[in-house]
Amino acid sequence: MFDAQHRGKTVFDNEQALCTTNHAEPIGRTEEVETIADTVRPLTLGNEPDDLLIYGPAGTGKTTCIKHVFTNLDTETPVDPVIINCWDYNTRSAILTQLLIELGYPAPRKGKPVDELLGKLREWLDKNDPVAVALDEFDQLEDQNEIVYDLHNLSVNTDQHMAMLLVSNKPPSQIELENRSQSRLGYRTLQFTPYEKEDLEPILEAKADQAFKAHALGDHVVETVAEKAVEELSIGTGDCRHAIEILHRAGREADQAQADRVTAAHVERAINPLRQKAETEAEAG
Repeated sequence: MFDAQHRGKTVFDNEQALCTTNHAEPIGRTEEVETIADTVRPLTLGNEPDDLLIYGPAGTGKTTCIKHVFTNLDTETPVDPVIINCWDYNTRSAILTQLLIELGYPAPRKGKPVDELLGKLREWLDKNDPVAVALDEFDQLEDQNEIVYDLHNLSVNTDQHMAMLLVSNKPPSQIELENRSQSRLGYRTLQFTPYEKEDLEPILEAKADQAFKAHALGDHVVETVAEKAVEELSIGTGDCRHAIEILHRAGREADQAQADRVTAAHVERAINPLRQKAETEAEAG
């Protein structure tokens, strides 16, 4: 890709500040990260955890926050974190098999009876560390009640506990767990609301201060980027990270034009290729 730094003239002071590819830190989700950490923290002390249902529209940072917490666990007791996408593994046996594989258990052959898979998981939990398992896209899972029941029983009937994080695009009212599962789980809920323009603007301002030279950002550029990102989010192709990518691409558009400042026109030119990229990634996912 075009590298403005090699052409001499550039609006950037530290372009890497806008690079989202290699950074998995959540953006603007401090309270949500802390709630997820609070759910997992009892495991790190050897105590029984709460379970958590995390819900909100696509693109609001649910999975990113979980990955951040799982990667940065400060533990007295080691914890094995596992994330399973229920789009890829959407049956009871598939989830249990993948959980064993993620924990490092010798991969069982496909088609093993559920009772045998549960037996292997009990054996593992009796001999190893506690587990934090996040079921991403939980609303896509066929056997929701059975899996909730299975994992809860494993947590309470083995020597090590298991924290369960259910991640859904649908709100709790649209997840139909049976009374048996609901009463046993007793989960807390955490809602991720879509980013609004006023949420994005201070985040973008802070990034812009790090990335661009003084006076290299034109009037209303940050406001325009925030507005465009909210529009993208409303059609399911954007998030806060995408807003930063728009700002980054707008800066590169300015460099390609050998402009002294990034303008709203550069933002407009940055939108189309980023939208195409987001739509392609959404279709592939």
